Amino acid sequence: MQKILITLILHFFALMPLRLNHLVGSWIGLILYYLKGKTWRISRINIQHCFPEMTPEEQEGILRNSLIELGKQLTEMGPMWLWPAEKTLSLLTQVSGKEYMDAAMLSDKGVFLLTPHLGCWEIAGLYLGANIPVTILYSRPKIKALDDIVRQSRIRSGATLVAADVSGVKSIFKTLKQGNGTGILPDQNPEDINSGVFAPFFGIPTLTMTFISKLASKTGASIVIGYAERLPQGKGYHLHIREADPKISDPDPLISATALNKTVEDYIKEIPSQYQWSYKRFKKRPQGEKKIY
Repeated sequence: MQKILITLILHFFALMPLRLNHLVGSWIGLILYYLKGKTWRISRINIQHCFPEMTPEEQEGILRNSLIELGKQLTEMGPMWLWPAEKTLSLLTQVSGKEYMDAAMLSDKGVFLLTPHLGCWEIAGLYLGANIPVTILYSRPKIKALDDIVRQSRIRSGATLVAADVSGVKSIFKTLKQGNGTGILPDQNPEDINSGVFAPFFGIPTLTMTFISKLASKTGASIVIGYAERLPQGKGYHLHIREADPKISDPDPLISATALNKTVEDYIKEIPSQYQWSYKRFKKRPQGEKKIY
């Protein structure tokens, strides 16, 4: 029953042109803002911790706009997951920095495309699958009814999905050694505290994955970072691709994680309202530190 209901909702949003889709998403976001529930609370805590130099009014502005963007993120899952790949990719009205990805692929040492929880990472992943041979780690969504839908949506432009476990990591390593690509959400919380280090993110010690530095240092793979900016009034998306800080490949996990977080942080500051502030990025704390949430 849950799967049927979710499927109907996604198909409903997929029927809309993007402009109407994002308008409805904005209304949903405003409801989240005025209800002041769990999503509002977590987002508010994150924004206050990451932008302490801002006035309360400035923080409130980012909070309100971020929940509006979150609403758009929810409704755009219809077209992102259900439209044909070509139709979805037609929403990318501009791609900046493709030359960085092309140059990285020419090295024959593989390439990481880092796509943080910024803008619309689903369309960034589709673009990657359509343009280079790519293998992506896949973790099953918490809502089991979404599993088949998400899985099928992410392979429809050509990407290969592998489980987020030891066998999956081996597949990623093999992919990079073959000179191909992989896409990673670099600002996820590692499940195992031993799989990361606490490195500064907006000045806050944050458990950060070491997976990227380990594979990059072993394979010599290039690293680029990309995010798909959601354009106003449903006018599409602008994919930004740039070279990442080379220190992310440093074999020292703390140096690598610090460079990784700084790179993500710099891009968030460009469009802070489109970051997923409702994610508990600071959930795990160093020993002896009090909880943030």
